[in-house]
Amino acid sequence: MTTEHFGIRVKRLLTANVHALIGSLENRMPQAILEQYLREFDDVIAQARVALGRHEAARHQAAKAIARINNEIERLNDLLGTALARNDDAAVRAGAERQIELEDQLGVLQQSLHEASERAQVAEAELLGLRAKRAEMEAGLRELIAARAAAPGGADPRTESAAGADPKAERIEQGFNRTMAGATGVTGLGTSPSAADPSLLNRLETLHREQRIEERVARLKAQPGQSAADLN
Repeated sequence: MTTEHFGIRVKRLLTANVHALIGSLENRMPQAILEQYLREFDDVIAQARVALGRHEAARHQAAKAIARINNEIERLNDLLGTALARNDDAAVRAGAERQIELEDQLGVLQQSLHEASERAQVAEAELLGLRAKRAEMEAGLRELIAARAAAPGGADPRTESAAGADPKAERIEQGFNRTMAGATGVTGLGTSPSAADPSLLNRLETLHREQRIEERVARLKAQPGQSAADLN
């Protein structure tokens, strides 16, 4: 199932109006449709748990990677200090280049951590909302079934299908789909492909990278007692 389809199902269930739903079941088979609703909720809740676990795992992995890169940057600070003390320009340049690479990775990982944290919060809220809505739906529909059974001349909802209603699964599914209105998704905005020459774009990236390295080396030599973080 696609993420978009799953999102539509979540939205449809979370926005379901219990009272309106119960009113729409007046001339239908409440027991059969109740079971269909609960199956729908259970299926989506199971998927929501998986989604939450996936986002939490992504958040954990991003945090671990950030810590690892920060440690590597600190280690390079010590190595750069040694290279500067020995006037080893080649080693200083290599260390500065590696630090810049790590800092670029760090920026991407920090964005990934932020996005994973936001998605985990949304997924957790959706899971809690689905569970609460399921409980509300079940309670309301069971009250309807009990009220019908207790009413004078009321039929046992478990045997209503024998009184002329079609018990086939297709009929129940159709009733369920008519009752639960589908929600429409919103198409995301994308970026158009670039018409620029890829080789020139690569050259632009290389020039910018070389400039950053040269500036970093110059600052390290001018202020050898400061770390790379202080020089940014």
